[in-house]
Amino acid sequence: MPITRKWNIAALLDAVGTIPLGKREYVTFEYVLLGGVNDQPVHAREVLALLRGMKAKINLIVWNPGPGIAYHQPTPEDVTVFQQMLIEGGIPTYIRRPRGRDIYAACGQLKRTVDELPSLDTPPPMLVGITAAR
Repeated sequence: MPITRKWNIAALLDAVGTIPLGKREYVTFEYVLLGGVNDQPVHAREVLALLRGMKAKINLIVWNPGPGIAYHQPTPEDVTVFQQMLIEGGIPTYIRRPRGRDIYAACGQLKRTVDELPSLDTPPPMLVGITAAR
């Protein structure tokens, strides 16, 4: 995300921490799981550390493959382990049901029909969206 060049994750989380939340409100983070990139237990522990003390919930979005995209889906086992670690760490965590895979329009999926592959030199940010939810 271009915004991460200006605002690092610590500054972003500090800003999110100032949002007044009601009793039943949480900050919702959308986390795209990329197979072999950010889907392992070490990454779940990093997320737990980042969100410690925050009234948050997480929607896990499993990466959806598409033609010419260098990333791949995490295994169902890795997704389950990741979710369970976050839940056990006290963060309500849900796995988003994919829709639109057949037309390359699902969450975490970009339609790509050119022959060039993206560079993997700079991995994408792990936390990709923030909303307040009730």
